[in-house]
Order: sequence, then C-alpha cells, then structure tokens
Amino acid sequence: MSNLPRRRSQKWYLSIWEHPLTLLLIGSALSCLLVPWISENSSRRRVLQEQRVSEARDILKQSVADDAQINAIVTSIEMFNKEAASNPKGYKAAQAEHERSFDTQYLEFDHHAWWWGHDLPVQSGLLELPSGSKDEIENLNQAYAKSLLGSTQQIEVLRKQFLGKDYVPRGLHNAEVLLAARKALNDLAVTRGAIISQLAGKFMPPGINW
Repeated sequence: MSNLPRRRSQKWYLSIWEHPLTLLLIGSALSCLLVPWISENSSRRRVLQEQRVSEARDILKQSVADDAQINAIVTSIEMFNKEAASNPKGYKAAQAEHERSFDTQYLEFDHHAWWWGHDLPVQSGLLELPSGSKDEIENLNQAYAKSLLGSTQQIEVLRKQFLGKDYVPRGLHNAEVLLAARKALNDLAVTRGAIISQLAGKFMPPGINW
C-alpha cells in the first residue's frame, strides 16, 4: 500500500509531460531557440559564399586588366614602328612622343600589377577557406609574379629596340624582334591564365561552377 501514492505521482508526472499543451510549449521553446540559430548560420554561409564568388571574379578582373595594359604597351610600340617606317626622316619627334606615352602606360601597369594580389592570403582566412589554402594562394601569387616579371623583361627588350637611341626605322630586325616578343608575351599570358584559374578557383565555394 505504501507504493501506491508514489505510482500515482509518477503517472501524474508522466501525464504532464505527455500532455499536448506541454508538448506544444516545449516545441515553441525549441523553435524560438533553434530557428534563429539555424537562420543565422544559413545567412552567414550564404554571405560567405557570395563574398567568395565576388573575390574570385575580382581576381579574374584584375588579371584581365594586367593583360590589357601589357597589350596596350606593345601595341603602342608597334604603332610607332609603323609610323616611323612610313616617315623615316621625321621619326625622332614621334619617338619622343611614344616614349612619354610608354612611361605613362608602364607606370599604370606597374602601380596595378604588383599590388592587387597582396591581400589574397589574408582574404583566404577572412573568408574561411579550407586549411592550407593560404600557403597555396601564396605559391600561386609567386608564380603569377614570376610570369609578370617575364613579361616586363620582354617589354624592356622592345623599349630598347624601338625607343632607344640606336633605333633604325625599317631596320631588318624590327619585325623579327616584335614577332619574338609577341610570341613570348602570349605564352606568358597563357601561363598566367592557368595560374589565375587556379587562384580564383581557391575562392569558389564547393559545388559552384564558373
């Protein structure tokens, strides 16, 4: 007989927990706690994904700007060579003008090309890229800079050939030097393109394609 009150108390206790109103209150409490947390984490992941995609696109954009600036410098030299060939006697004035143009174009290139990727390793941490991404991005940055250096060396060859004191309009080797430089620069641009694809790919969220 002494166990009867205890059994009744246990049944009452269980009945309280099984009551629909109690279950409703528990469900409401869990919803109040979990739904905001799930929503916040989902929003955070979405923002991170958008920022990563934006960073990847910016990497591609900056690389295209580098290639465009290099191409503009070379095209300007080619134009001068054609102009000088059409008027060998008056080429000195045109050469001085193109030399000033070259300096302006090269400074623009120099101010842009070597700096835009410096913060990418830091961005990899801020955007929570997988472990090891920072080192991989630094290595890709170095490979990109090496390719840029190769391009500047080709540009220097052209500058000396066409904007130097020894330039000869309609010179026998002018076309040969231009052709060789163009080929080398195109090869370097292809190399940079492969590097940039890898670099931008590091920032792309999993499951999202270009």
